[in-house]
Amino acid sequence: MAIFAMNLQPFSGTQILVKNRWIGVVFALCSANAWAQFDGANKNDILTVSGPLQIVKLARPAPDGANFRATLNGSPFDQLYGLRFIYYTDSPAEGKPASRVVIEDFINSFSDAPSVILYDFQKKPATALPISDRLDVDDVRWTNNSVELSANGQWFAFSGHKLTRIHPVGQ
Repeated sequence: MAIFAMNLQPFSGTQILVKNRWIGVVFALCSANAWAQFDGANKNDILTVSGPLQIVKLARPAPDGANFRATLNGSPFDQLYGLRFIYYTDSPAEGKPASRVVIEDFINSFSDAPSVILYDFQKKPATALPISDRLDVDDVRWTNNSVELSANGQWFAFSGHKLTRIHPVGQ
């Protein structure tokens, strides 16, 4: 029979506080990292056929409420008003320039459907086209003359400044 000797001395008050502080610090760091990933990056660079698109979080909201500023080739292009955003590109591979980008701008809160915008770089000059004020996008498919968006189990096509409900091929 083996007997293991253990030091069963109780922790002092100082040791408990130091131990709890380290647990608190680790928890805070993990929480901060998760929050930062949820909010998105402070700076996003997207290669487009019209040049570099850069979306940068402002240090403080602009007077009109914008939280992000989008620039194309260093010139102002658009502003995003939500605390976070998601984007989808039509680029066929990483490192290839995108000709269209769909942006979901979460303006109100995380539980509300976002505002959706199409950045079209095929047109000269490049344009930002509003798609919908409230559409929670699940999937994006690109065609030559439209973008198809899945939201809440339904499919929509955006083409020519118009959003219409569709039934995509294969469904």
